[in-house]
Amino acid sequence: MVSPSCSYGQSSPVAWFARAACRVRLFGRAKQIAVRAALANYRPPDPQSKITATLKVITLGNAMLGDDLDYFLALAASGTFTGTAERLGISQPALSKAIQRLERKVGARLVTRSSRGAELTEAGRAFHDRLRAASQDMDDAVQEARNLGGNDAGLLRMGLTPATTDFALKALLPALTTERPAASLRFSTAFSDGMMDKVVRREVELAVCPVPEQLPEHLTCEALYEDPCRLMMQDSHPLAQQDIIALKDLVRHDWAATGQHEFTRLQVRQAFSRHGLPPPRIVVEADTLHALVEVVARTHLISMINLRSALAGSLPPKLLLRPFTVTGMSRRIGIVHRTGYLSPIAQRACELLHAAAA
Repeated sequence: MVSPSCSYGQSSPVAWFARAACRVRLFGRAKQIAVRAALANYRPPDPQSKITATLKVITLGNAMLGDDLDYFLALAASGTFTGTAERLGISQPALSKAIQRLERKVGARLVTRSSRGAELTEAGRAFHDRLRAASQDMDDAVQEARNLGGNDAGLLRMGLTPATTDFALKALLPALTTERPAASLRFSTAFSDGMMDKVVRREVELAVCPVPEQLPEHLTCEALYEDPCRLMMQDSHPLAQQDIIALKDLVRHDWAATGQHEFTRLQVRQAFSRHGLPPPRIVVEADTLHALVEVVARTHLISMINLRSALAGSLPPKLLLRPFTVTGMSRRIGIVHRTGYLSPIAQRACELLHAAAA
């Protein structure tokens, strides 16, 4: 069989693995052999990195440590030996031995026990970050190889914010599941600040979210639509009776808001600063859109909500949405992804999203 041409960078594990995948269909044991062969040929960009070199030795030199690496990742996520052992279906002594075996192989203490549970040491945190990235790279490599090998079932990990969830789900479903019944779709939600981190860490392949003025390096944005902001308040609030609401009118009222790094809250703070006004007084913070709406509905606090978010759901009957005379409070919604390769199912998702936004 003639292998298709591949244009990948020479220094990534995905490159070695994808080139192998161009020549063979990977199943079962053959896939494991190809993975090990890919890693064996891979040379990290920084050969002096002790953690990268150690990770490579662990992966290649002792297949028995494969479970130990998984156990370490699970323990780092859980933070407790008891909870991790229960989820993994093993005993606590077995989990402890696995971590100790891994520490001997690494040559450093990775985990300490404390009153708060299991905590990663400085070396443990560094090792965890490298290991998680390598694990995600390998998942991506396997999926890319399957795509190149002709298996178009696909896996799409997609991130959504509260403001974009309704739009994205209506745009993608049921089209994706109908066109690709064997595909796997994994949706996760977070506010915009957390979503950028998910894309950077490769936890999601695509994110539909507000686009910041400056994207992190190696990320690309495809614009979808503009989403204007509205003031949200009870119908009995003093501002509800005003015909025109200016920014200076908002200073004397208390606010409910999302997290301090969330996009809309940053916009509000920047607007106050541009006009020489003190920042709004945040009385209540909420980490979900539903919670934010409920807080405003039950108090005399004011907040911001994006128009598409408000129209997508049913607001409590006593809530009002009011425009206000402040420029720069519309946000751009787009598709954010890593620059470079996109899987076929991700490309199709982008097409559906653009069609829905048109």
